[in-house]
Amino acid sequence: MLRIGLLIDSLIGGGAERVVLNFAGGLAKLGHDVHIILVKNEQQHQTSDVPFTIHHLSENGVLAESRWRNKQLLSEKLQATVTRIESDGKKFNFFTSNAEDMDRLSKMAKLDPVFIRYRNSMVKYIETKVGNKTGLKKIIRQFRWIQKFRSIYSNRHIVTVSNALQGELVNQVGVKPKSLTTIYNPFDFDLLRSKAAEPIDPALKPQEPYIIYAAKFENRKRQDLLLKAYAKANISQKLVLIGGTYTASDERWYKQMMELIKELGIEDKVILPGFQNNPYAWVKGADLFVMSSDSEGLPTVLIESLIVGTPVISTNCPTGPSEILIDEFSTFLSPTDDVAGLATNIRKALESYPEITDAYLEKFSINNSLSQYIRHYENQSAGNN
Repeated sequence: MLRIGLLIDSLIGGGAERVVLNFAGGLAKLGHDVHIILVKNEQQHQTSDVPFTIHHLSENGVLAESRWRNKQLLSEKLQATVTRIESDGKKFNFFTSNAEDMDRLSKMAKLDPVFIRYRNSMVKYIETKVGNKTGLKKIIRQFRWIQKFRSIYSNRHIVTVSNALQGELVNQVGVKPKSLTTIYNPFDFDLLRSKAAEPIDPALKPQEPYIIYAAKFENRKRQDLLLKAYAKANISQKLVLIGGTYTASDERWYKQMMELIKELGIEDKVILPGFQNNPYAWVKGADLFVMSSDSEGLPTVLIESLIVGTPVISTNCPTGPSEILIDEFSTFLSPTDDVAGLATNIRKALESYPEITDAYLEKFSINNSLSQYIRHYENQSAGNN
């Protein structure tokens, strides 16, 4: 039995948080001693009934006004939490870091070994930070962010969630990892399908056929692109947008989407049920799942939708969709920021879609993913002896 620590900021609604719970449930079922350690005591997702333990470093992530001092205190709390758990004489075999704050804090706390799940495009993130800067200001800002990422991620164990992220990390950002491999996120097919079979609250359940997108409201998820494509597609199905807001920026984006819905004249066709603890029943009931993001790591929602049998289409954003929708499914990828392309694929997928088989999805199965993580840990341990 291994003792494994899963590090993440919180368990509020999101794909990364669901993946951590998939890890925890799957590893616990295999008989391992699993501990989830949170920066903030915040949780929306339902937790499994299998035995794993959840710890938190703070109530809201703030222990000091100074940003530097706050990180220092949180790293000390992380170190103390690990020491307390290990006081029974059993050490952690390894940790996985599943969020940016924990990537930094685990380094400051000198935890080892930590396998960092590299989840999102660093290049796209830098682009958003550079914004519309030009000339010397652009060069300086790019340089600072690249140096920051190199200082955090170089000489560390990196596990990318898609193959495309490997090249970006090494060739474009210049990170030099201690080890580097790709392991897809784990998905418990039976659990997802059982959740998908649960009833939807009758007060919220759409009475008409619908298509769906489940994502928090933020610019990167591009609900605006989907709304425009949906209006252009002119289909009979309603559009369900599942998701919540967690920051002031998210709230502003949500307000803009409400205004856009009015501008497009589709107020009577868009359903907004907010965050849902069990989105799988909603996805299962949809005629189509549509993802409109500008960037991802390995989009959990696409794989989950396919597992519960719902056809999906997506923007071909970096990274992940092109590794999920391959072969005959690849025709349902459209360029990012392409309203017409997304609208065309909405109509095409509703008319005809390939059969979704477990053989096609096997590379995302929980047993396949977890066995790769354990094997990777064993290989790294053997290399250090």
